[in-house]
Amino acid sequence: MAVRASEKRLNEMNRLGDMLHFPAVVNAGATVNVLVTVLATWWVAPRWPGLAGVWVAAVLVVNLLPVVLLRLTDREEREYPRLREMNFVRDQHRFSDWVYVAASADMAFWVLVAWTAAVVHRTVGVLVGVELVAGVVTFSPVLFRAWLGGREDGDTSTVA
Repeated sequence: MAVRASEKRLNEMNRLGDMLHFPAVVNAGATVNVLVTVLATWWVAPRWPGLAGVWVAAVLVVNLLPVVLLRLTDREEREYPRLREMNFVRDQHRFSDWVYVAASADMAFWVLVAWTAAVVHRTVGVLVGVELVAGVVTFSPVLFRAWLGGREDGDTSTVA
């Protein structure tokens, strides 16, 4: 059965472009999470310079632990919301596993960028620059949607 991207349910996501259909508040929550993590990394890096790998692992555990705990309490029979109806708090644990792999890779990328910047050239200007770039990139699905004028992207994907 073919499903338009805008009509997909959360468990039917099969490409990163489906994020264009999340409510802006979902992207805003992810953006705030990245920006706070960049700031925390900026603080941690010069204090424990040899622990970059441990810090990345700790950040990923902190981000994935709520997903694991919420999945333990989720009822299988509950219907998944459409992407555009997703709630950041209620539904953050209901994605397919591949989405968490991609999100973890993204978070590890921003941690390593912030760590490198903090160690190589630690100035307020560099911190602001990293925060701005991370914010724009992470919030880009909303920006793209606004740029597209809210038009449907025309994607149809076969959902098993």
